[in-house]
Amino acid sequence: MKDGTFFIIPGFKQKATDKQLVWLVNLLKERNFKVVAVPIKWDRRVMSNYIKDFQVIYNKEKTSINYVLGFSYGAVIVFSTASELEPKKIFLCSLSPDFKEDLNQMKPWIKRLVGKRRIEDINKRSAVKMAKELKIPVVIFYGEEEGKKFPALKKRAEETAKLATKAKLVIVESSPHLLNFPEYKKAIEKELPR
Repeated sequence: MKDGTFFIIPGFKQKATDKQLVWLVNLLKERNFKVVAVPIKWDRRVMSNYIKDFQVIYNKEKTSINYVLGFSYGAVIVFSTASELEPKKIFLCSLSPDFKEDLNQMKPWIKRLVGKRRIEDINKRSAVKMAKELKIPVVIFYGEEEGKKFPALKKRAEETAKLATKAKLVIVESSPHLLNFPEYKKAIEKELPR
């Protein structure tokens, strides 16, 4: 019998079967989890679409004990669904600053690149509200180097950790925005259930 189900949601334009995530899938299988590598259709859609897709997959595949890990945009999906789906624990890796509180830090050229539809969608999600409502345990990771390169990501991770009641913040030494970076892998392995 498996020790529970572990959902993995990749970052933007990634698949959970990509090289950056294969080590994690294998590790979780070794630890006797049923692993659900969540497929996300990224093109020409907004975060609200990705969230709905994941909710359907989660409700179809969940078991009595569930964990969810997301990377970057995948972490936004996990965070946005956690209070409703109530898995046992969530893991937010490099949580993207994709919430209405983050819009004022977004440069105008990035807003143009992101597009009007996505900006309108971002405005519907409050990271502060979600963090305050979160009742399940959460481990939030971000890399030391990625925090320097992407200060909005660092701010989102730290603020979320402060506001959520059962949060642990893990700052990964010298790590960039890369889930299979050696230090990032070690940090995740240490926090995963055995």
